[in-house]
Amino acid sequence: MATTTTSLPDPQAPPPVSAMARITGVLFSPSKTFADIAQRPSWVAPFLLLIALSLGISVLIGQKTDWRSFFERQMNQNSRFDNMSQEQKDRILESQVTWAPKISFIFGPVIVGVSILVMSLIYWGAFNLFKGAGLRFGQGFAITVYAFVPALISSVLAIIILLIKKKGDVDPEHFLASSLSAYLPDPSPKWLDMLGQSIELFWIWTLILIAIGFASANPKKIKPGSAYGIIFGLWAIWVLCKVGWAAL
Repeated sequence: MATTTTSLPDPQAPPPVSAMARITGVLFSPSKTFADIAQRPSWVAPFLLLIALSLGISVLIGQKTDWRSFFERQMNQNSRFDNMSQEQKDRILESQVTWAPKISFIFGPVIVGVSILVMSLIYWGAFNLFKGAGLRFGQGFAITVYAFVPALISSVLAIIILLIKKKGDVDPEHFLASSLSAYLPDPSPKWLDMLGQSIELFWIWTLILIAIGFASANPKKIKPGSAYGIIFGLWAIWVLCKVGWAAL
């Protein structure tokens, strides 16, 4: 007589952790939380929350920005417009003022989604290549998504600030004074402003969490020191490229 057996759950296995518990865990116990994320990667809930908040910010920026003043200031700070006639400048300005409010709402979600995807590919590839981490892309992507939890905090703060401000008082580049560029004198050289935008509180916090996340995913192969070295080393190269391009 054939005997059928039913597999029972392993009593030693920890219960699944909810997305909300992981979001708070990333802030207060990141190593333990990222180890769980790497073991059971999932990312849909925080990713959708990031996209939704970035959409809200984009809509508010589109509604409360004086786009004509913003683009006029951009033109005055960009040497590429110096050799243009006033008629050419006016034509470009009118086009920018017409289209910016209509398409600004897509900027935030697209930037957030593309940033997470690109950073996941770069850092996942770097740790597998340089440290032999043997991580799957799904693990790297989930780690990166949850490492963007500081962006949830900054997004909520930004929405509150944008709701309070009047139309015309919003600077799309400095609506949340969390970067060094917000404290530079105006006008500043483009390369210096670009450098200041890169030195941003919530962004550096995110990079720290990415380093902790990948180190926690495979602690035998990735030590914390080397994780920080790879994360901030590649970030420094990117910043130097941006600043160099802006200085041309």
